Amino acid sequence: MSKAEKDLFLSKWGFIFAVAGSAIGMGNIWLFPYRAAENGGFAYLFAYTVCAFGLGLIALIGELSLGRLTGKGPLGAFRKALRLSGGHNKIGELIGWFPVIVITIIGLGYTVVVSWTLHFLIGSITGSAFTAFASDQHFDLITKNNAALWIIITLLISGFTMVGGIEKGIEKVNKIMMTAFLVLFVILAIRVAFLPCAVEGYKFLFSFKVESLFNSRTWILALGQSFYSLSTFGSIMLVYGSYTRKKEDIIYSAKSVVVLSVLASLVASSVIIPAVFSFGKNLDSGPSLMFITMPDIFKSMPLGQICMIVFFTAVFFAAITSLISILEVAVESLQNKLKISRFVSVAITVIVVSVCSIITNGHIDKFMDMLQIHFVPFCALLSAIFTFWIIPSQRVIQELQQGHHGKVSPWIITMGKYVFCGFVIIIYVLNILKI
Repeated sequence: MSKAEKDLFLSKWGFIFAVAGSAIGMGNIWLFPYRAAENGGFAYLFAYTVCAFGLGLIALIGELSLGRLTGKGPLGAFRKALRLSGGHNKIGELIGWFPVIVITIIGLGYTVVVSWTLHFLIGSITGSAFTAFASDQHFDLITKNNAALWIIITLLISGFTMVGGIEKGIEKVNKIMMTAFLVLFVILAIRVAFLPCAVEGYKFLFSFKVESLFNSRTWILALGQSFYSLSTFGSIMLVYGSYTRKKEDIIYSAKSVVVLSVLASLVASSVIIPAVFSFGKNLDSGPSLMFITMPDIFKSMPLGQICMIVFFTAVFFAAITSLISILEVAVESLQNKLKISRFVSVAITVIVVSVCSIITNGHIDKFMDMLQIHFVPFCALLSAIFTFWIIPSQRVIQELQQGHHGKVSPWIITMGKYVFCGFVIIIYVLNILKI
């Protein structure tokens, strides 16, 4: 299939919101506030912003450019990259399977979490989640009762969007949902500002603990958060880059996505941390914060049910757009490898992920942690090596120059080759050694 025949993102902001929809998800909502609280409040926000605009931006630019240059996802991109450098095509494709498999396994766990979010959203609307006597018991029930049904509904929503294609499906849905996500969280932030003792949460979030900046753990976590929050997994952004028109400015788009991701993390923290402080709750990470702590807070607030509906609507929008991008990696790989239609590729992906997600039903959390800690950085490193080391630098510069106003700086290649790859290797080794 030629680039001209491919279904591409129609507009600049459609592409930006699609990439942002992939990047902005649970990592911004439940992980970032927890990390900020644990690592010095504003000091962590500062470290995260530096990492996101430094190394995260380089990784994002690299993956999007590799995808657009090759017009393929990981399998085709790595294969063509080796061909451009005179290497063996099949080795590139074999390497490309690794990030595809990693992100698909992550998708199994993510599917379950998104199904919980949808279940809570419907429960917020009907009142069953809001009136439940104990949020922890209610959460325990929804993870066991009719779990398969909610997983199937979640994947059918995702599949229906993907069958619509890039322009009429993914692009249109992300434009609506990402705009709604930001607006709804801003509304919640305004509401939370009027809660009693909310100011203590703001003091905590925006207090600058200088000593945290000299703690290596702060920077290691911030760097990992930036990779995770920007979906630089060596797969998703390659696929979305392959759907990008040549006239789009990848550098501008990547900068816009980083801004939106940082903004989403800040807005989410401005909702969650003051609310938690106001009601004296624990700022735990993961499902307990989202599905137990926050519902307990909403139950204690005036207009709490409305706030709960708004909250879970926003979270669902962020989560489902990220899930769609994860599944799209498998869809693109199957479609191009097996030469099948998009509908058949989506159907296969939805069926396989449904069965595997129902079987695991969230019981691969420790395995998921291992993937995110050890394998995701490795996938990001693979993509960077292919982009900045294997493909001739001039080809990458030429690709970035298309659609860009002004001359592309060769420093992007230098940053990608030495700074990004060097830091990822260091972080990867430190994670393995648990330093």
